[in-house]
Amino acid sequence: MRQRYLAIALIGAATVLSGCSGLDRPIASNRDRGFDAKDLSQLQAAIYVDPDGCHIWMIDDGAEEYWSRRRDPVSGLPVCTAVAPPNSVVGDYATGGVVPDIRSAGLF
Repeated sequence: MRQRYLAIALIGAATVLSGCSGLDRPIASNRDRGFDAKDLSQLQAAIYVDPDGCHIWMIDDGAEEYWSRRRDPVSGLPVCTAVAPPNSVVGDYATGGVVPDIRSAGLF
């Protein structure tokens, strides 16, 4: 009976460890890798104000959304000012990509 539990444990450990191969490339990138690929600096960003009043850069190219906390370039601290009420968006984040936004098209 003990050998059976040991065999099951070894098979389980081998299965779990087989998924630890890693990636060949970094996951994060400053490029849009879709079919209309371009550098993210070429897309229009808006500012989302989170519940704490801090800013988050927000870009939507129709197929993907990109979010990044807005930080002060000198201190690296998050930018938190009262530019708008919490949970609101300032600016137009939909960049008008080739893929339509399914939420604004009324599909969801």
